[in-house]
Amino acid sequence: MKDLFRNLFSIRQQRRPAPVGPLPAVGTFIIRGPVKMAITCPVPPELWDWLVLSGWRNLPVKNDRRKGLLAPQGALKELIDADPQERNLAHDRLLEQARPED
Repeated sequence: MKDLFRNLFSIRQQRRPAPVGPLPAVGTFIIRGPVKMAITCPVPPELWDWLVLSGWRNLPVKNDRRKGLLAPQGALKELIDADPQERNLAHDRLLEQARPED
């Protein structure tokens, strides 16, 4: 019922971004809005700082049932290999290539 009133009167409040967590472990996922990216190799601290500033956060739950978009295989490796000046372009390209999860 509360949900109906919030929608009807447009009084929804934006959630704050999740707090910044530690460096993600290999084999986990990070999330930015509806896009998930697999952590396939160790993330350098400098890249993690950049990802956090770009809106990426650790996935807050172990078994995430939300359906969203999945970044392409090798997305993290492409960001690691990208020149820091070209990283924004590589990031935008990866977000455009994200496809729905199976």
